[in-house]
Amino acid sequence: MKSIFRILNLTIVQEYYRQNAVFIFAILMFSFGFLRAQEHTTIIKLVLKLPSMLALTFLVWTLHTIKVILFSLRMLESKNNEFLYHIRLFSPIKRFIAFGLMQFSLIQLTFLYSLWMIKIGIEEHQIWAILAIFGFNIILIIAGIIAFEFRVKRPNSIQIISKPIQNLLSKYQTPVYLFFIRYLFAKQPVLLLLTKLFSSLILIGICNLYPTDAYDERLLALGGLFVAVGHTVFCQQFFYFENQNLAFTRNLPIPTKKRLLTYLLAYLILLIPEIIVLFRNLPDGVGYFFAWQLMIFILSMVSLNHHVQYINGVSNDAFMQRLFFVSLLFLLLIMFKIPVILMGLVNFTIATFVFSKNYYESQSS
Repeated sequence: MKSIFRILNLTIVQEYYRQNAVFIFAILMFSFGFLRAQEHTTIIKLVLKLPSMLALTFLVWTLHTIKVILFSLRMLESKNNEFLYHIRLFSPIKRFIAFGLMQFSLIQLTFLYSLWMIKIGIEEHQIWAILAIFGFNIILIIAGIIAFEFRVKRPNSIQIISKPIQNLLSKYQTPVYLFFIRYLFAKQPVLLLLTKLFSSLILIGICNLYPTDAYDERLLALGGLFVAVGHTVFCQQFFYFENQNLAFTRNLPIPTKKRLLTYLLAYLILLIPEIIVLFRNLPDGVGYFFAWQLMIFILSMVSLNHHVQYINGVSNDAFMQRLFFVSLLFLLLIMFKIPVILMGLVNFTIATFVFSKNYYESQSS
């Protein structure tokens, strides 16, 4: 059983955290960098008392679980991991335990937070809420075991399901700048939903802070910085998608300006939900002109994060370190009231230079 879990850990669990390191970093940075322990405790007490809030928490955990299950199933379907189907040779009990440990390793972040909720629930004597949290975590683990067991028993099964929307879209030519967005809807819907929900809640929360005290535009600029960092996960997915499916386009005679415009349009469309949320919740003390400058700044940060992916020899750990220090730098610049439009223009300039210098020399990973 230990050998099975070790193989699953090396092939699936570690790969999940490697590919989603930026997304996890953004979540942790917002949850424990922006919110203090006292605020977390207040929120948890409210969730334990209100069934509707507890149900919403379970919904977020469910979306995260669906995300990790879909990722694991994609890894099992990968040609490089076909050897994993030999797990069927082990006894069912060993497979169930190994799959359970793998699922626990994938959802351990939400599980650890649930332990904190259980601790506070014991102090608040919320017995039914504690039982619900404990039982729901067991359900999430069992759901993963069932999904993985179903897949390893059917390695070559092809299910033909009627998809009227995809059939309708297949009749029309998809523009190049929508390739990646269509890929997200088809292959990464949970990641798309969670990232959009994360960034939208940040903007809504920060906009609602303005009536509570005398804040200036810097607070909203900090929110824009968090949104940009949260979207870095799309940059990594875009780079992966391009290398896996569009590597041949590197040899096509496409002008650099057109390539840059394609990326810019793709990310601009991805930011439409944030644009809507920002303008619908814009505080009274902030003008629309600054809101547009802020969106340009966010777009420039995302573009810069995308184009630095083409620099060869940058490991994931090094990229995370650069992201952390660059985010810290921009935080200081915002606090010193450097105009966001100026930072945005500098970002676009650096992104264009990095892309032009490294795009054709970059190697697919």
